[in-house]
Amino acid sequence: METTENKKAEKNIIVNRYKVPQDLVLDILRILFGNKIKHQITGVKERENFILLTVFYDKTKNKNQQAQENIETMLQDYSEYMKGLMSDNVLFMDEDE
Repeated sequence: METTENKKAEKNIIVNRYKVPQDLVLDILRILFGNKIKHQITGVKERENFILLTVFYDKTKNKNQQAQENIETMLQDYSEYMKGLMSDNVLFMDEDE
């Protein structure tokens, strides 16, 4: 049986899934570990040189929000930089992926 406190904590969590190119893996993991953000590597796409990453951001922690912005900016910048070079430049995963 879940407590009210657990339900409140779950409401404050944002779950984002990303395809992280091998070039950015260490930088993004450094941000996650440095800010103690819960995450899970859910898969590896070896041919495309991506890892599939699920990140659990806590909306109540300012550092989590800053980390999310930093990670998503890095992925967007990388996507723009690689436009035309990557066959799949979408690094944010859809629900059905």
